[in-house]
Amino acid sequence: MAHKTAGQTLYQQIRRVSVLGILVAMILATGAGLWLSLAQEQRMRDDTLTAAVQAAAYALALDGHSDAQQLQEYTLRTVEGIEGVDLFAVYDAQGRPVYYADIVSGQAGSAELPALDAELCRRLAQSSEVLLDDAETPLGADHCAVTAVRGANGTVTGYVLAGLYLRSIRTMALRTLGVFVGIGLAALGVGTLLSLQLARRIKSGLLGYEPDAFRDLFLRRMELLDALDEGLLAIDRDAHILYINRAAAEMLSFDKDAVLGRPLAEVYPQSTIPQVLRTQKAEYNVSLESLRHVRILSDRMPVWRDGRIVGAVAIFRNRTEVARLARELTGVQHIVEAMRAYTHEFMNKLHVILGLLQLGEAQRAEEYVLQLTQTRALSTRQISACIAEPSVAALLIGKSCRAAELGVRLTLDPASHLGADPRCLPAPAMITVLGNLIENAFDAFAQTPGRTLHEVSVSVREGEQGLILSVDDNACGMSDEVRRHLFERGATSKGKGHGTGLYLVKQIVDAYHGDIRVESTRGVGSSFVITFRPGADAPEA
Repeated sequence: MAHKTAGQTLYQQIRRVSVLGILVAMILATGAGLWLSLAQEQRMRDDTLTAAVQAAAYALALDGHSDAQQLQEYTLRTVEGIEGVDLFAVYDAQGRPVYYADIVSGQAGSAELPALDAELCRRLAQSSEVLLDDAETPLGADHCAVTAVRGANGTVTGYVLAGLYLRSIRTMALRTLGVFVGIGLAALGVGTLLSLQLARRIKSGLLGYEPDAFRDLFLRRMELLDALDEGLLAIDRDAHILYINRAAAEMLSFDKDAVLGRPLAEVYPQSTIPQVLRTQKAEYNVSLESLRHVRILSDRMPVWRDGRIVGAVAIFRNRTEVARLARELTGVQHIVEAMRAYTHEFMNKLHVILGLLQLGEAQRAEEYVLQLTQTRALSTRQISACIAEPSVAALLIGKSCRAAELGVRLTLDPASHLGADPRCLPAPAMITVLGNLIENAFDAFAQTPGRTLHEVSVSVREGEQGLILSVDDNACGMSDEVRRHLFERGATSKGKGHGTGLYLVKQIVDAYHGDIRVESTRGVGSSFVITFRPGADAPEA
C-alpha cells in the first residue's frame, strides 16, 4: 500500500531530477552539437561554393561561351549539377551581370543583378584565389564565393559567383536542431520510464512508504523506543552494536552515541548476547550477573531474514524499582517494618525483665510482666475487636509497637470498624494507604520539640455510605508551599530515596475514585481524611 505525503512523491522527485538532468545535458549537447554542425556545414558550404565557382571558371575559360544562349544553357546545367548552391551568376570583365539562375525561386536573367563592386573586381583580378564574401551578395544571398575567369593569356574575361540564401542556412540549422530535440525527447521518455522503475524499486525497499513518510515513521518509532522503560540493544551478525535505546544505555552505563557501530565485546566484554548468534536459540529471563547495583533480567532473540540470522536483539528489564514498588503497593514492606519494630520492642522489654531478675527484684519483674501483658492484650483486643481484616489489624498492631519504640502514642478510634472482607477498598491497598499515612505522621515529629506529647490517632470506619480513613497528628504542621506539592512523586524533605509514600496514597485514591482532604495548621498538627464510596470500580489492569 502506497503512503503519500503532502509534498512530492518519490516518483515525482526522481522524475524531476531526471528531467532536469536530461534537459541540461540536452541543452549542452544541442548547443555544442549545433555549433559543431554549423561550423562543419559552413566549411562544407565554403568548399562547395569554392568548387562550384572554380569548376565554372575553368569551363568558361576553355570554351569561352560568348553566345548568350550557350552561356544560359551552360549555367543551368552547372547549377542543376551542384547541390548546396542557391544562386549562380556570370559577369563580364567589367563586373556587369551577363546571366544568373536562382534555383530557389526559379528565376533567371540578368537585369535584376547589380554589378560587382569595382574594388572586389580589382581584388579578384590581382588574385587567382576564390574570395568568400558576405557583403557583396546579390539578390538577398547571405554567403557567396566569387572568382575570376581568365583567358589563355591570363587576362580576366569575366567573373563567376555562387551563393546561398539565409533560409537555406536556417533550414539546415533547424534540421540539426530537430535531430537533437528528437534525441532529447526520446531520452526524456526513457528517463521517465527508468525513473518510474527506480521509484518503485526504492519504495518496495521502504515497504511502500514515501521517503518523507518513512523518515517520520522511523523517527516516531525511535522516540517511542527511547521512551520505553525496558532497554533495547541490537547487534548485527558481526556483534557490532546497531541500536541502543536510552533505557539500555542508562542500565549499562553507556554513552548512547559513542557505542553505536562499535563491537559489543569492546564496550561490554561480559556480555553473552553473541552466543545467541551461535546457538540460534532465544534465551529468556537471563540475569545480568555483571551488574551488581541493580537487578536486571534480559531476553535475547536472534533476528532472522530470508532464512539467515542477521543479528540479535536483547531486552533488559530493571526489576529493582519494580520489586520495591510491588512491596509498597502490596503493603508487605509496612508489615515487615511493623514486625521488626515489634521484635525490637520485645527485646527491649526482655532486657528490662532480665535486669530486674539479676538485681534480685523478682517481685517487680513479675509485676512488670503482668503489666506488659495486660497492656499489650488490651491494645491487641481493641484492634482485633474493631478491625476484622487480619492483615490490616496486623499492620495496626505492628505500627503501635513502632510508635512505642519512637515514643509516640498511637491510638485507634474506638468507633472504628472494618469487616473481614472490605467492600470499598482491597486490603493490600488499604495497608498501603494507612501504612504510608502513619509513617508520614511519625516522620513529622522529627521537627517537633521533644517535650511535646506526640500523638497519632487513626480511624477506620466502614459503613453503608462508604469507607473513611483518617490519620491525625499533633506535629509541627505544613506550610502552604509543602501542601501544594505534597502528593508529587519525589516531593520530600527527608532526602534522596524518599517521597513516594504519599504519591502512592494519591495513586490509590485516584484509582479507586476516592477523595482525600488534608488539613494542617503550623504548630498544631495535620489531618488526612480519605473517603471511598461503596461499589467503586477497581482500576483496570
